[in-house]
Amino acid sequence: MIFPKNRRMGVTLMELFVVLSIVVFLTGSIYSVLRSVGAQWIQARNKLDVLMTTRIIMAIIRNDLRNAIDKPQAQVTDKKNALYIPLTDKKTGKEKVSIFIFDEETKRIYRGEKNEMTDPDPDISTLRKYMFDDGQILKFEFDSSYRDADAFAESELSVDSKVWFKVTMKVLYTGDFRTLNDAERQKIATDPNDPRVKTFFMMITPRRVNWLLQATQ
Repeated sequence: MIFPKNRRMGVTLMELFVVLSIVVFLTGSIYSVLRSVGAQWIQARNKLDVLMTTRIIMAIIRNDLRNAIDKPQAQVTDKKNALYIPLTDKKTGKEKVSIFIFDEETKRIYRGEKNEMTDPDPDISTLRKYMFDDGQILKFEFDSSYRDADAFAESELSVDSKVWFKVTMKVLYTGDFRTLNDAERQKIATDPNDPRVKTFFMMITPRRVNWLLQATQ
């Protein structure tokens, strides 16, 4: 009688190495996929945060402009752009001035108040700061129908003599502008189609009649 040979029941070192290699490969692949998905999710969340913060800032400015009791004033210097909006304090009934300051060095917008237009601006460290975790504001600019005679004439022709005030924000969606190299900065500054940069603007007409009358003087 011929007996079959006993089959080997153990595992060779080569087979164990192959199995471990497959496990390591699958683990690395899953980790790479999860890391990529996580990075994309964080980037999308940061973009949404930038968009929401920008909309919040613009909504606050829009509300103040519509309720202004006198012509808003803009002050533009090398280091900061400031917007002053005269309002009525709902609690006290007294006049106050809403302030929005854009610091060119830090690329941040600060918000605060003062009692009179002629009062000195409060220290910037005491103002509320708006900033992004990933991305920043590149420009914060103003324009109005009463800027000069040409602007007023253009307003008469294009918007039926309505008085308006325009605010524009240019926002970098991701990355710190100061850390970019010269080529990237130049591209952002000159390329209107750069996907990392978005421009938001609004043109507001006032609700108060006295602002309309004063703006035409």
